[in-house]
Amino acid sequence: MSESMWDVKALAAYLGKPASWVYDNHLKEGMPSFRVGQQLRFSPEEVRQWLEERCRVAA
Repeated sequence: MSESMWDVKALAAYLGKPASWVYDNHLKEGMPSFRVGQQLRFSPEEVRQWLEERCRVAA
């Protein structure tokens, strides 16, 4: 069974960022998202993959 979609508040909590950061940066940072009406939604699986692709490897 897949996880429920995240709203902005849930994603912000997961990332440790304020909700305003998510609103301000989701397009600029290329976060996988979509709109349901006027609300943003995020797939937890896609967000985790997006983060892994952007992680920096410690030298």
